[in-house]
Amino acid sequence: MKALLVDGLNLVRRIYAAVPAREGAPSGGDGGGENDGHLADVISSSVASLRRALQQHDPSHCLVVFDGGGRNWRHELYPDYKKNRAPMPAPLRGGMARIAGAFGEIHVRCFSRDDFEADDIIATVAAKIAARGGRALILSTDRNYCQLLGDGIAVFDHFAQRPLDREMVVKKFQVQPRQLPEFLALAGDSGASIPGVQSVGARTAAKLLGAHGGLEEALGAAESGAIRGKLGAKLRADGEHARLARKLFTLRTDLDLGINLSELRYAPPQSAAEGAH
Repeated sequence: MKALLVDGLNLVRRIYAAVPAREGAPSGGDGGGENDGHLADVISSSVASLRRALQQHDPSHCLVVFDGGGRNWRHELYPDYKKNRAPMPAPLRGGMARIAGAFGEIHVRCFSRDDFEADDIIATVAAKIAARGGRALILSTDRNYCQLLGDGIAVFDHFAQRPLDREMVVKKFQVQPRQLPEFLALAGDSGASIPGVQSVGARTAAKLLGAHGGLEEALGAAESGAIRGKLGAKLRADGEHARLARKLFTLRTDLDLGINLSELRYAPPQSAAEGAH
């Protein structure tokens, strides 16, 4: 089994931002007129982009996962989670059903759950596939998926046309893929509205993990006095926040989704007429 797992909003929102609005299109609203024409262009480009990915990676199974938009377990643990993230543009939000329908026309299943984020759904399905000896390729530019890298799970940036692999993670973050949740817990992530340990940036976070091996070991060194000065004091003060942040950044692979992998089998459209959709 070779499954292509697509981060749906990651794909569609980038295309929405890149496809120019038609001349005279209104800037807001929920569709209609020129705005509806722009949405049609976005849908066409999204379908074309997904078809290229299917042709390039030739999966036996495929699933496009969308965020349901509801509050989830991360909001329960941390109410400010993603509070500063820009909302989905209203025309795009109003067109999501049309986008999912267009993907269905090329024989790709779409899935979402209001109570779970797409990241956790994709992580759960990928882990299930890998556990069965299959291969899961996650299509996304979100580097947090890289914490899943290992036997049977890979990540690919469809827009840059490059794998987000271990070498990329080490070069960019100076940590191993499995350490990404702890790296982000220390350094923070403004996109998720989760601050890190005060005064600890990316470079210091990487050095701490490199020197001590993990978040708990670094916090223990601060508690024992092995890490002194202002850094030690900040780690002691923000240790519990860092532990919470690590949990928030860690993708779940244990969700009960009710998805049977056989339902994700991808059968390309056979006729020219079908392929034209």
